Amino acid sequence: MVTQQETVHRVDPVRVAWRLAGEEVVVLDTARSVYFGLDRNATLLWQRLVGGATSTELVATLMEGARVDRDRASADVATFLDELLRHDLLQRP
Repeated sequence: MVTQQETVHRVDPVRVAWRLAGEEVVVLDTARSVYFGLDRNATLLWQRLVGGATSTELVATLMEGARVDRDRASADVATFLDELLRHDLLQRP
């Protein structure tokens, strides 16, 4: 039986500098000198991504921390990961 492992997403520590500011995170793309501000829900996900997390783990984090249902959490996680990848803020598998 073949099992497929889920991708572990991780913030790119070479390209990204970040700081927690209250309940939000400020992210600096050091390659482009561009800042991003993350709201409370995105901060929940970001903090998991620093150490590495799968989409399933991120969905569970959002469901618990933001108290949203699985469908909403799944859609929000997919959108967030797409945006981070589009801006090259995550390590590529």
